[in-house]
Parts: sequence; C-alpha cells; structure tokens
Amino acid sequence: MLRQVAGAIALLGLMFTLPALADSGHARFAEGTHYQVLSEPVSVADPDKIEVREFFFYGCPACFNIEPLINAWKADAADDVDFVRSPVLFIRGAEPLARAYYVAEAKGIVDEIHQPIFDAIHKHREPLFSVPALANFFRKYGVDPDEFNEMYSSFGVSTKVRQADSASRDYRLTGVPSFTVAGKYVVLRNNLRNDRETFEVINYLVELERNKR
Repeated sequence: MLRQVAGAIALLGLMFTLPALADSGHARFAEGTHYQVLSEPVSVADPDKIEVREFFFYGCPACFNIEPLINAWKADAADDVDFVRSPVLFIRGAEPLARAYYVAEAKGIVDEIHQPIFDAIHKHREPLFSVPALANFFRKYGVDPDEFNEMYSSFGVSTKVRQADSASRDYRLTGVPSFTVAGKYVVLRNNLRNDRETFEVINYLVELERNKR
C-alpha cells in the first residue's frame, strides 16, 4: 500500500514537473528582450497565413550574409507561413534598388534575380545604385532597358514602394535586416547572439501566433 501511495505521489510530482520544464523552455525568448509586441498591428499580405516579413536593402552586408539562412528557413517553413520581402527606403540611396525589386516582382523573376543582385554588389563590387546600371543589369534577365525604365516609374511599382516604406515606418524600424511576424511582433536582433538565433525567435513567434489562432 505504501509503495502504491509513494508511486502515485511520484507520478503526480512528474506530472507537475514536466509542464514546468516545458514552460521554462518555452519562455526562453522574452517580450521586450528578444522581441517587441506592437500596440497596433500592421496589415499583412495574407491574413489567412502567419506572415514573416523581412525588411532588407541590397547594399547591406548583413542582409547579404543572412540570405543563405533565409533560404534554408524558407525551405522548411510550414504551409501556414507566408514569407514576404520588403525593401526599405530609409537608407540613403535605397530607392533605386527598392524599385528594381518591385520591377523584378512584376516580371515574375524575383527568385531568378534576387541573389545575383546581392552577389553583384557584394562579391563583384558592381555599383548597382543608379537606374542606368540597374536597367543594364536587368537586360541579362530578359528585361529590355526601355521596359525596365517604364516599369521603374510605373504606378504599380510606385504604389508598392510607398507601401513598403509605410510598413517600415509602422514597425518603427531603424535598421536592416529586420524581421516581423504576424504583423504584430518585431524581432529585436540587437539583443540576439547571432543570425541563427534570429530564426529561433521567428519560429518561436510563429508557434506563439499559431497557438493563439
């Protein structure tokens, strides 16, 4: 009888211990330290999915360096996650490259040209910071310079640029690369140890949002 009671007490203790351990691990990332929660959510591209948005600038070395980790993370992302890129404009000279990104998006060649733009700037030191240079670069991907120039100044591209700039302001971002989740969480990368931890926080926030839904 005493053994049965002792066994029951041990089992009860284990039941209380396991959730405590789970909570301890789950609370590894803390609001205000590893991520910030916005008081007013920002609109997302697809409300039916959990958005993970990267704000970037092609001329940013840190954005170039984190790109392989982004690609690896995207390959394992669940179907309910929507990855979105937004070029920023708050960095001096960023607008031509931001517009070029949306020209590529409109042409359906982002996957083809995104990494080569990074490589051209950071590996080959090509000065892709002007409209003529970008138009000449896009020629290699089947976009005629005249078409590039027309799309560069088009209403559609201009609207996308304004929306991206507005989003970065709504999130109150000051640097890149920056990551947001579900229109309400901003990853505080300055408090993280490395780029890999950035994606651990992103995964944590995705799961947090998934559980809330």
